[in-house]
Amino acid sequence: MNEGRVSRGAEKALGIIGIVFNLIVIASTIFLITNQDTFQSSPEFQQIEEEIKNNPSFANPQDAQAAADAFAASFGAVGWTLFALLAISTLFAILALLNLRRDKNPKLAGAFFIIAGLFAGILSLTSILFYIAAIMCFVRRAKRPRNDDTNYRDIDRDGRSDDLSRRNDDTRTGGTGSRTDDALHKKEDTPYRPL
Repeated sequence: MNEGRVSRGAEKALGIIGIVFNLIVIASTIFLITNQDTFQSSPEFQQIEEEIKNNPSFANPQDAQAAADAFAASFGAVGWTLFALLAISTLFAILALLNLRRDKNPKLAGAFFIIAGLFAGILSLTSILFYIAAIMCFVRRAKRPRNDDTNYRDIDRDGRSDDLSRRNDDTRTGGTGSRTDDALHKKEDTPYRPL
């Protein structure tokens, strides 16, 4: 019954794992952004600021203070940028999973997985999972149904199926349903050619 379909369970599983990883990083990023004031007052952050201020490459202390302030201000911007990129990645991964539903359009799903991988970070763990799912979407194809005896149709020399040739023979013989001996021998002499 499901001949001609490929089970896309592996691609779906990789996509779901990638989405879960994205959501974990998104939640962590939001947590860090909302607790930015706490992080900036921590001893680790104070130590980083002191190292920036004591850097001998700065000519005066005002430049060092400006660099430390820029570092503190960029923390939130980097966090929101990471949040936006991972949200876009998650959206494309969800679109890919929707296209894998009932093996609807695996090539489009593969393209969505590639885009999701690019937005998740070109070589992060999540992006590698999305790339593997994309490759599987492009490579795995449905198997052709096996041709057993019930799928073969008898074809005569003119390329007509058995049913069509019988109807034509019936009209030639007057509709009695019997064939002449020549037509019968002609039918037996033809090689058996499957579709």
